[in-house]
Amino acid sequence: MAEIAIKLENVSFSYPTNEGEEHKAVNGVSLDIEEGSFVALVGHNGSGKSTLAKLLNGLLTPTSGRVLVYGVDTSDDKRIFDVRSSVGMVFQNPDNQMIATDVEDDIAFGPENLGVPREEIIRRVDWALEKVGMSEFRHATPFKMSGGQKQRLAIAGVLAIKPRVMVLDESTAMLDPKGRDEVMAVVRQLNREEKMTVVHITHYMDEALGADRLIVMNDGKVMLDGRPADVFKEYELLTKIKLDVPCVTRLAVTLAKAGMDVDPTITDEEALVDSLCRLL
Repeated sequence: MAEIAIKLENVSFSYPTNEGEEHKAVNGVSLDIEEGSFVALVGHNGSGKSTLAKLLNGLLTPTSGRVLVYGVDTSDDKRIFDVRSSVGMVFQNPDNQMIATDVEDDIAFGPENLGVPREEIIRRVDWALEKVGMSEFRHATPFKMSGGQKQRLAIAGVLAIKPRVMVLDESTAMLDPKGRDEVMAVVRQLNREEKMTVVHITHYMDEALGADRLIVMNDGKVMLDGRPADVFKEYELLTKIKLDVPCVTRLAVTLAKAGMDVDPTITDEEALVDSLCRLL
């Protein structure tokens, strides 16, 4: 059985409102994230998914409940260094994560602040650049890059810290389709080849399809949790909470409900076409 990378135990988090009351952004969430897994987290705006992301590495600490990162409580101030060394965050706007005017220096910033020896920093920068496919941009100026390149640089900066878990909080939201594809290719490779645990917060359902597990949040709670194919079978419920569903999934479920011999868990267009051709 895989080791539990992150455990949430009845976690809640509240923000103060302008009216002097509290808004419970995360409400009683309990879940385990296994090491090496690829988890996608979706929900409409205000569902609590981005707040949950910040709870995973101690940027926020629970109002109640516990978040454990490899057994370490994120509320323990004395261990927060261990938590943030284990869980790296990549945010929506890559410009907010850039420090230096040179790619190499930008990637080296994280391990330098951790006190990593110079020789090891050089090795980590080389490795991180190679993993995101940007070795040729070592001495480029980050702010002159495309959106996709900047986000790959942000990922490289996190990789250089050598975290065991990477959390991406809407990291493809500001990118064009080409940039999104670039970033997701890097993330999937890291999960597959480096066995890095990935938690990907997104509103793009095609990105969620590539995950091992899909968690749907609504009003601060977990509404659905399972394999993407099984979760998307509940497309009527997902539509009700204003989430898109891949067209291929909606069609497969509709055909199955109409009595046709089609697997309602199909999430691939070619697989659906093959099923229909066999029926014909």
